[in-house]
Amino acid sequence: MRTDYEKRGLKIAMAGSFLLSLSAIIMALITKSQAILLDGLYTFVALIMAFVSLKVVNLVKTPETKERPFGYMAFEPFLNLIKSLVMLTILVVFLVTNIQELTTGGRIISLDMATLYILICLVIYVIIIFLIKRCEKETDSTILSLEIKILRIDALLTLGIAVSLIAAMIMVKLGYTQILPYVDPVIVIILIGVSLPIPINVFLTEFKRLLLISSENDIEKEVNDQIQPEIQEYGLTNIHVWSLKSGRTHYIFLYLDLKEKQVTIEHLDKIRRAIFSKLSKLYPDFWADIIFTKINPEEPIASINEPLNK
Repeated sequence: MRTDYEKRGLKIAMAGSFLLSLSAIIMALITKSQAILLDGLYTFVALIMAFVSLKVVNLVKTPETKERPFGYMAFEPFLNLIKSLVMLTILVVFLVTNIQELTTGGRIISLDMATLYILICLVIYVIIIFLIKRCEKETDSTILSLEIKILRIDALLTLGIAVSLIAAMIMVKLGYTQILPYVDPVIVIILIGVSLPIPINVFLTEFKRLLLISSENDIEKEVNDQIQPEIQEYGLTNIHVWSLKSGRTHYIFLYLDLKEKQVTIEHLDKIRRAIFSKLSKLYPDFWADIIFTKINPEEPIASINEPLNK
């Protein structure tokens, strides 16, 4: 039975997120650290989203029907869009909260316990990301790719917390105890500033995919290069490639003309099969419509009514 690496990766993400989020929230309550609380909530949201992702994975793989000719292709970018919005909301809320903390004198946390906990978490993050990355290499899943990005943000937050806490411990031991109340809010603000670009970029990318205006749609040269042997063998001319990508699936419309004047349906289907075979090597998930016509799809509609050149 073929292993479903996408589901395996999501289950690893869920198990790791549950362990990390639960321990982080408990430790945040003990140490009174909002940096650890941010880390825990971020991971908890990743856990909830991983549960939703499992359902979306099943929907995306559902075969197309007459009622849904394009299946559930929009669900994947839509889910990724929601994920990025939730992450952005969490980061903005914590940013505002910790700026307010700085203006009111900060807060004191337990440095020793917090530092030990954070270092243990870093090791766990490295293991989880490594395991999910192995699954992601086996599948062309934007859902797993986003899970890895989220975990990397989380690991980055954790690494930043660790470095800052160690630096703070050194400063306190040197006698600079007055900085202690400001350590935690400053760490949170710096980490948010570093992390914000990632969910913003994900949001913009997935929003463009939903609107079908992503730069990933421009694959004409790529397709032409891939089917060049078929172009030469069958004398294909006036080739136009229209495409769009939603989620993991490429939807390709190929408009072709032939040098031959007399052809049969069987001959056209032979060309189609050859092109399908070549495209499948380039795109693991694709849907293609191959149209043989002398009409240029890029010309104005009015020109279609004009007589064809003899």
